[in-house]
Amino acid sequence: MKVKVYAKLNLTLNVTGRRNGFHDIDSLAVSVDIYDEIQASPRSDRAVTVRGMPSVNDADNSAYKAASAFVRAFGSCGADITVNKGIPFAAGMGGSSADVAAVVYCMCKLYGVDISSRKVYDLCAALGSDVNYMLRGGLGRLRGKGDDVEFYRLARPLYFALTTFGVGISSKEAYSAFDLLPVRQPPADNGKLLNMLTNGEANAVKLFNNHLQGASASLSDYAREYLGFIAEHGLSANMTGSGSAYYAAFDDKTQADKTAELLSAKGYDTVVCKTVDNGIEEVI
Repeated sequence: MKVKVYAKLNLTLNVTGRRNGFHDIDSLAVSVDIYDEIQASPRSDRAVTVRGMPSVNDADNSAYKAASAFVRAFGSCGADITVNKGIPFAAGMGGSSADVAAVVYCMCKLYGVDISSRKVYDLCAALGSDVNYMLRGGLGRLRGKGDDVEFYRLARPLYFALTTFGVGISSKEAYSAFDLLPVRQPPADNGKLLNMLTNGEANAVKLFNNHLQGASASLSDYAREYLGFIAEHGLSANMTGSGSAYYAAFDDKTQADKTAELLSAKGYDTVVCKTVDNGIEEVI
C-alpha cells in the first residue's frame, strides 16, 4: 500500500514549563499539502527493509525504527518500505515524525491492527512526541510533551508563503537555549485563536507566534536578513518548530502567491502551501 503523509506547521508554540527532563508545550499546528510518500509491502518473516534513504543508517532511520517497533509490539511480520521524501529535512515541519506515523498507519492496515487502539497510541507516543498528531493531522492543539492532542476543524483554509533555509536547528539545543533567554515573547492565547480559526474569523494569522524563535536565532541567526526583508514590505513571518523554516500566513491564496513571488525574486527558496484536513491519505 502507498500513502501520502503531510507536513505540519506550528501556528503557535508556547513553552509552558519543564518536568522530568522535558519541556511542556501548548501549540496549535496544522497539516499542509507538502508530503512524503511511503509505500509498504508485507513480508512473510519479521525483517524490515527501507529504501529511498541511502544516506541514513537503519539505526537512525525513523521509518525503520517505527516498523521494527511495531513488529515487536504486535508480533507481526515485517515489511519492505520505500520512502520518497518531499518534506524538507530539519525544517521544523515534522518530517521524521511524519514517516513514523505513515509507517505505523501502513503496518496497522497490512496486519489488521486497530489504528485507534490505546496500544497504537502508546507506541506512537514512545516513538516521538508529535507522532500521534501526525497520524491524524488537521488542526490540532498539542500539549504536554506534544502527545496530548485535541483535534479541531478549520472553518476555512490558510495559505502560507513557506521559506526554507540550508541549515538545521536541533530541537534539544533550541529548548536549552530557550531556558537561557533573558526576555521571552508573551505566549499566544491559544483558546482565543482556536475560536477564531474554527469560526472562520479573519486576521487570526496576526496572532501566530513561536516561543522558540528567539532561542533558535541565538544559536544561528540564519533568518535575520529574511525577517528584515519581510518587515520592509509590511509583512510578518513565523518560525515553525525549532526551525529552520519560516512562513508568512494569509487568509487567501492571492496574497500568499504575491509574497512567494516577492521572496523568490530576492533569492529565497519559497513555495506556497495550504492547509489540509488530514495527516495521512491513502494513494490508490
